[in-house]
Amino acid sequence: MNVILNNIAGTFLIDARAAFLNGAGLGSGEDRNKVIPKTFRERVNGRLEEVPYVSAQAWRRWLRNTTNEENNWSPSELESIGKSDKGSTSKISTKLNPISYPEDDLFGYMRSGSGSEESVQRTSPFKNSILKGIPGMRVLNNDEAFVHLKEGTPLPYSTRFYSTHLEGFFNLEYYRLGVYDNLGSHVELAKEFLDEYNEKLQEDSIYGKFKRYTLNNPESSRKTRAAGLLKGLVHLRGGAKQAAFGSDVAPKAIILAGMECANPVFNDLFDGSGEKPSLKISTLLEIVEDYKTKLATKVYIGIRAGYLANEEEVKKLDENFVVTSPVEAVNNFTQAHLK
Repeated sequence: MNVILNNIAGTFLIDARAAFLNGAGLGSGEDRNKVIPKTFRERVNGRLEEVPYVSAQAWRRWLRNTTNEENNWSPSELESIGKSDKGSTSKISTKLNPISYPEDDLFGYMRSGSGSEESVQRTSPFKNSILKGIPGMRVLNNDEAFVHLKEGTPLPYSTRFYSTHLEGFFNLEYYRLGVYDNLGSHVELAKEFLDEYNEKLQEDSIYGKFKRYTLNNPESSRKTRAAGLLKGLVHLRGGAKQAAFGSDVAPKAIILAGMECANPVFNDLFDGSGEKPSLKISTLLEIVEDYKTKLATKVYIGIRAGYLANEEEVKKLDENFVVTSPVEAVNNFTQAHLK
């Protein structure tokens, strides 16, 4: 049975010990002089525990920027497309051009039309979770400091930061790259691009009366753009307060595979009960068994040497897995399936 690679699903872990990657502003009450990171509360063993996290929007921006930089792609910059009566910006969008800007193809866009203006919306083929501190390794601390003045008393301030390992998961709808459906009121490709890029597009009818536009040689562009995204992911850069709490956010562990279905099945795979994080191998094996008819590739695992507590056990996994470093895992996947 041939399983079609329609999606690329995966998970990864970032070493965020002594980090502040996504701010939530100032504390309340007596903590008004304290800068705090994003956290939420989760019930663990009957008690509420504060969990540090990075919003999906924040690390998507890191990924967009890194992917453009790593591949020398021109960014599809956000720009004002509408102003209020007072002259302030009321609407924004990117270039809305997935043909010339891979970023728009991968991450989607939206323009809400008004009057005779056409509404355009492409839901993002790249789906992602928040980055969440793994159980057993969620410690928050305060950094107390002072601004010393030439005259007068020093001004105290504090920053709350965390020591954790952040897990995130994702799914890329690979089959949608380079394909744009204009379905009546749901338009993915703006009409201003249809004539401009006529020679680069194939036009087909779908559902009888609607149009589908596909880039010429779609398999080639699809592979190039998906490979570029994965390169950006494994070299990920970004985060708040890097001058004070410098953090390498490139994944220290990453798992990915091609799949026929769009289920982001590789999630909740890391445990922090020991001195180092560990991979839940039994859970991973169960996922692979449950989805063996949906897996289009082997499962590629990249781990930084010495990072996981059970590294040697991971390296003994069977022929359904390819285990190497994070960068090599992505390179091997790309060479085997996206070239």
